[in-house]
Amino acid sequence: MALRSTISLLAFCSASLAATPSHDSVRTLYEFPKPSYIENLAVRSNGQILITGLSTPQLFLFDPSATGPSKPLIVHEFDQSLGLAGIAEYQPDVFAVISGNTSFTTTVQVAGTWNVWSVDLRGVEISTKNGQAQLSSPPVVKKIAHVKPAQFLNGLTVLSESDQTLLMSDVNGGVIWRLDIETGNYEVVINNTLTALYPSPPFSASGVDGVHVRGSSAYFTNFGSGTFNKVPINRDGTPAGPVTTLGHSKGPLHQFDDFTFDCDGNAFVVTGGANTIEMISADGKSHVAIAGNLNSTAIAEPTSCAFGRGPHDKSILYVVTAGGMETPVNGNIVIGGQLVAVKTTSKGSAC
Repeated sequence: MALRSTISLLAFCSASLAATPSHDSVRTLYEFPKPSYIENLAVRSNGQILITGLSTPQLFLFDPSATGPSKPLIVHEFDQSLGLAGIAEYQPDVFAVISGNTSFTTTVQVAGTWNVWSVDLRGVEISTKNGQAQLSSPPVVKKIAHVKPAQFLNGLTVLSESDQTLLMSDVNGGVIWRLDIETGNYEVVINNTLTALYPSPPFSASGVDGVHVRGSSAYFTNFGSGTFNKVPINRDGTPAGPVTTLGHSKGPLHQFDDFTFDCDGNAFVVTGGANTIEMISADGKSHVAIAGNLNSTAIAEPTSCAFGRGPHDKSILYVVTAGGMETPVNGNIVIGGQLVAVKTTSKGSAC
């Protein structure tokens, strides 16, 4: 997600942006109250889904296997923050979460407000009391670091489980940071022309957005330049070779945001205002829209995605959306942020 002012976009965009995959593959699991900008998600090993939103400092938990109507539970509310961004599991059932101030107006301080937290969910389950779902116990929440120089921390991924390090994208700073979880020390490790800010009219200039480590490479999108990129990295996260661009966006509403991988290394990339999910093959030669449609609210402004982790849902891609809050569907339709399930033919990420 890139910081930008809320604008109703005109429906003049090229018809080439419209994708026509089947809507039978998409199912809404929950729609948050309007307006709500849902930003990211992570799937626990037990299949439950953690959800963050730029429009609220509350971390949510949702059980997609629950029978009957279900709604997310509040896991924790982060004081002195207006919203949450990236989330990543760095130990079994222990997650790093980014919090800070996101600006949907011009009067809120954004730069310098970004913190990274540890949320320990070990032993935390969903139980039922008097017919109401609740957490069996609160999580243990600790601050890892205040990344004071950051402009807008967004994407988050584990760099090394053994070293307990993370990579974080700074969408307004145009750089990627490394963070040591144990010490709280941080530094910029990737800063080049493909992470940098680019104009993206009618939005503000934006840079590196989603970031994930797979094998010995870091992959990242750039919202402003509309690119999906791969760079080999050293153990400390610094580049070990040149950047390769694997994909380019197709127009002003086709906005590469966050992404995930299946077992075969194919990337599933959300496309923001194009309201679709796109699969980019591991070699970058194939780009296919697998779900959603430019003129549909089935997946309204997707922001992130993750595969299920169980045998029953390993091919299900869970997607969160902003509901068209920043890029309204057809230029004027806004709904609540969504959690949707997309059926795929992939092996998923549970390799």
